[in-house]
Amino acid sequence: MASDIADAATSDVRDEHLVPDGEASQAAEIADAIASLIHSYQNLKSRVASSLDPEVASLFLLVKLVKGGPRRAKELAEAMCADQSTVSRHVAALVKSGLIDRQADPDDGRASILVPTQPGRDRVRELLVTRGHGVESIISDWHQPDRDQFLRLLRKYNCTLEDKRDEVISSMTRGHSLRLAPPSQGPQSPAQHRIERSN
Repeated sequence: MASDIADAATSDVRDEHLVPDGEASQAAEIADAIASLIHSYQNLKSRVASSLDPEVASLFLLVKLVKGGPRRAKELAEAMCADQSTVSRHVAALVKSGLIDRQADPDDGRASILVPTQPGRDRVRELLVTRGHGVESIISDWHQPDRDQFLRLLRKYNCTLEDKRDEVISSMTRGHSLRLAPPSQGPQSPAQHRIERSN
């Protein structure tokens, strides 16, 4: 069944009327595959939302701290592409849970940095193991070279995405902006003509 879904997800994008010609063709297929992947995970997430740990949203910030090291809340918000007030709310929950600490910034004593505690690191380790269980059921029958290559390319893609984040955001903004057709210009009445001239 999974293979049927995968075939259905990729069949449309290969239609000659949908995929652009030339070098953009493969990039369009990759983009469509990523969109399908995101959509699939969003559907899965909505199905299990009622059983999710209420701290899951905050844990994404914790993972970022554990992987990237201590940083200020503002820097964390920028790294997460999130509103600073939202990040502050999650940070407060993590501090209250004992998963992170606020410590004086060694470069500026007036500011503070967010530092994962040992319980916080343990919580991230548990989260990564849980995520791994979900993925293992998908790739269990993959050959090891395929698993290795998938991981390598996925990491490479993620790193490049971080490096070119602003460029990607700009491209996505242009792509999703509405291009409204100009209103039809019918014959104007003398009154309308006078109003336009007065403006």
